[in-house]
Amino acid sequence: MTSSPDYPDMRLPGTPGALAAYCLDALKGGWGEDWDTPLKNAVGDLANEIFSGLHRGAVSVEGLGALVRELADQGLTGRADALRALHADGLSGAALEALKARLDTLAAQGFDAFADAVTRRKAGIVFTAHPTFALSKAMRLALANAAVDGAPANGERLEHGPDSDISLVSEHGEVKEAISRARGALAQLDALILGTARRHFPDRWHTLKPGLISLASWVGYDLDGRTDIHWGRSIAFRLEEKAIQLERYAALAAEAGAGDMATRLERAGALTREHAALFEGNLDNPATVVHAANALTAPHTGRLVSLTALIAELGEAIEGASDENKPALAALRAEMASAGLGAAHIHLRINAAQLKSAVRADLGLEQDEEDFGRLALARAAERAQSAELHAVSFASVFLEQMTARRQFMMCAQFLKHIDADTPIRFLLAECETPATVMGAVYLARLYGVADKVDISPLFETPDALERGGRLMDRLISEPAYRDYVQTRGRLSIQLGFSDAGRFMGQAGAELAIERLHILVARALARHGVKNIEIVVFNTHGESMGRGAHPGSLIQRLDHLLTPWARSRFKAAGVPLVHETSYQGGDGFLHFARQELADSVVLQTALHALDIPDGNKADPFYAEIDYTWDIYRALKSWQEDLFANTDYRNAITAFAPNMLVKSGSRKAKRPGAPGQALDLSMLRAIPHNAALQQLAIPVNVSGGIGASTQSEPERMADLITRSPRMANLIAMVMRARTLTSLSALRGYARLFDASEWTGRAAWARSPAMQRAFLDLAGRLSDQSRHTALVRLANHLSADLMKFDQLIAGHDWREDPDRYAVEALHAVRQALIMQAFLIISRLPGFSPRHDLTRADLIDLVLALRIPEAVAALDEIFPEASEALSALDAIEEPSTTDSPALRGYPEIQARIIRPLEQLYPLMTQVSVAISHYHRAIG
Repeated sequence: MTSSPDYPDMRLPGTPGALAAYCLDALKGGWGEDWDTPLKNAVGDLANEIFSGLHRGAVSVEGLGALVRELADQGLTGRADALRALHADGLSGAALEALKARLDTLAAQGFDAFADAVTRRKAGIVFTAHPTFALSKAMRLALANAAVDGAPANGERLEHGPDSDISLVSEHGEVKEAISRARGALAQLDALILGTARRHFPDRWHTLKPGLISLASWVGYDLDGRTDIHWGRSIAFRLEEKAIQLERYAALAAEAGAGDMATRLERAGALTREHAALFEGNLDNPATVVHAANALTAPHTGRLVSLTALIAELGEAIEGASDENKPALAALRAEMASAGLGAAHIHLRINAAQLKSAVRADLGLEQDEEDFGRLALARAAERAQSAELHAVSFASVFLEQMTARRQFMMCAQFLKHIDADTPIRFLLAECETPATVMGAVYLARLYGVADKVDISPLFETPDALERGGRLMDRLISEPAYRDYVQTRGRLSIQLGFSDAGRFMGQAGAELAIERLHILVARALARHGVKNIEIVVFNTHGESMGRGAHPGSLIQRLDHLLTPWARSRFKAAGVPLVHETSYQGGDGFLHFARQELADSVVLQTALHALDIPDGNKADPFYAEIDYTWDIYRALKSWQEDLFANTDYRNAITAFAPNMLVKSGSRKAKRPGAPGQALDLSMLRAIPHNAALQQLAIPVNVSGGIGASTQSEPERMADLITRSPRMANLIAMVMRARTLTSLSALRGYARLFDASEWTGRAAWARSPAMQRAFLDLAGRLSDQSRHTALVRLANHLSADLMKFDQLIAGHDWREDPDRYAVEALHAVRQALIMQAFLIISRLPGFSPRHDLTRADLIDLVLALRIPEAVAALDEIFPEASEALSALDAIEEPSTTDSPALRGYPEIQARIIRPLEQLYPLMTQVSVAISHYHRAIG
């Protein structure tokens, strides 16, 4: 690469390793020693130097790509180390030994106590397909191998990025593999429990049906915020999962010596696969529906819709089995009783708006009754008590246009024709009124599924979390609702760390969710609700910013449902089932190897069997007035931040366009065509991922400093004295180490017109000067620059207070920080290069409804793939149609091939621009390694 006359001849190292070392040294030494250099920005200065190097020939785009891979590999190695630490007890065997000891202790209390502990479900693992597939399946396996075996994290030199074919079907394929390993781990747990019982209770052990942990999935059944899942696809997935489990049962039965049962199970599995294939056809065609429906619902000698008879048959077989076969038969019976006719239980999900739309007419409510309040609750309760059963067929499902009604009809079909015994969870997202839940109970009664469907409100918005305690108290006081939960034997709620953390900060959300746990326990005790269990499903995900604690797996589970909250349910006399989610690619990583799946199950079992009495001596709870003041101040700070115009403008200006496609669900909620992106339309994971990519994970690190400024000494003392507060702050501190306002200010520089005007003044060629001035002109309103700078100033005041609060914690020396800042500097240089390339585009008359200014603006928003596609259409390299002119025989000296296309614009602008964008997104994936997950 030749040097550019526009820049002085400075030298940068050429090899990736040397260049990485140079960048890290520049960042470590670039902070300045005092206030004499207040405008110094080590990240932005390094970015400018790299940008300059691109023009001097000191570095190339390929060289920067090698540097990004070097830093990404380092991040991946650190991520593997963190994964290994998370599973240290599971991988070392310590968790297994601890669980053996725990089971022996329980057995010493007698058979009844042991049976109560291990046969009642206490925990659940739920697989969800949120967009966290930022790494390819091959790289996730390499990461798992590094964690388990100590292998090089990227020994195969895999690309850092997602698979190219992420779809609902591929996500379902991945969840099937995760469930299979989880199912294997649960089988080992059941064998351990039965083995312990056999040693302690040799005459009675074989009567036990262990079922400590359940598996569930909503992949293919979650319709909240998406319209791309056809009802037929959900039926096909459910049948496929049934076939998988029947085949598993057949293999286990054969191993246990139950050959006749194995044959029957094999036939049932084959028939189920045939039915699944029929529901993968075009179900928008009534003829296809008729064929598939009639095949599924027709009587068949090999069809299984219930395992009740087989479980009873196994009970008889166990009594007469040999000592050799008895354990395997008992384990098979336990799995059948726990799993039912599916690889996992299923969770259907819709949102409250869909439910309200479906029941409004039935409840006699006008469209303008938006609050869905007391009148709606009273009428829903009345209708639920008197609902007349509606018979459902697949014709009903085909014809129904309202999502909520169709989903309840699907429940009816699942229970009638696929699995009559296994309960179905029905999740209501964005639930903020008791009437919404009661309306769902009404529909469940209407379609005859109330005895098998657990309706679960999801509390995830600030309003829902604030009002959730009162909402549940009001519901529990309603006789119709109490009748419903008493019939089901359980009450289910779901808490959303993702959206809650987006709106009110992760620390604030955790405190609000803990409070809601406690309020629900109090409501159950106050109303004297007995003989039911409480199912608490805490959705969270794998990254620090979305709920996972940067400690051990046990600490992570305690983070989600604290020992104090668990003790409150114990005090209320209500058995607790704690479910947690493993979301998308980042979540499935914990099941990418059997050893990791075993670790999850073992440590989940340990946590489930430990129901603490609470720690009343913890000053966090003893000084509740003070800690609650902190929560209120923190929540207010985060909500003000979310509403801050500068914050919204900064997040939406370009950051979402730096993200890779990481899931089949759209990252943005649907809006009007051409509508500017509102921050509330950006879903939780991409929102938090955008914060990562701006180097400000302030949904975790922000607000503590400002919230404790009135009594900082008291807060510092509380962190020292309170295990609860210390665990909360540990997560905040980890986020703080990855927060870089220098990087944020570096992004602000990109959109500062004065920066480009200054470059123009020093440019040595007229062409370069014009390019810089054009960029300055497009950025003359300074809106993005101003928003980013003002946001940095706002965050700086809070973070300085937090740094003073945790003085002594050496976060600045965290090596991850400098690697992340180096990645930001590289990307800022690439963005500047992209800006410069597009500014060299020659003027042209408007084509395809686009002007030169429009194309520049697309690149300024980092909508580079759109800009490249438009440029290719406007400036094709050659026109195939015009090649026909070669057949003209008349000679010419003015017929140039260049007139038939734009090879010069292709070579100088379009292809270089196209080359930059993948490297920018590779930086995004590399940064996510240091956060241990995307978003």
